[in-house]
Amino acid sequence: MMPNTHEWRIGPHSLHFEPPDLLWLTFQGRLSLDEAAHLVALYKELGSKQPFFVLADMKDAELLEPEVGEYISEHMHSGLLLGTVYIGARLAQKGLAKGIVLAAQMEERAEPAALETLHFVATKDEARALVVQLRARMSGTQP
Repeated sequence: MMPNTHEWRIGPHSLHFEPPDLLWLTFQGRLSLDEAAHLVALYKELGSKQPFFVLADMKDAELLEPEVGEYISEHMHSGLLLGTVYIGARLAQKGLAKGIVLAAQMEERAEPAALETLHFVATKDEARALVVQLRARMSGTQP
């Protein structure tokens, strides 16, 4: 069973779990390698209970350093997540997110359909609406 509402801070980045399966992230500035390791560990801890959605506000995020992207690609398992919704991501951030997943697929650490779990929206309201659609699609109530 997933935790009740809970909040974390990893460096300048804030995380908020909203039951039943939403992990909201707000990235502020650059994600360091140490912070990425803590983030991946938190994903694994939460994902061991049940898969969840990540809704990440990217408006104030900086691009990942190559070693941080490589670490995430090597240590994340796509089965932990129902989907990732990036809010306000810039073109370079979108490309980097897809590149991390492609690298994991090439190393057979991500499922073939992992790219289909990445989504990009402009606002938090759009993210909530998308999650409703994704849940309906997963439950088979929407084509």
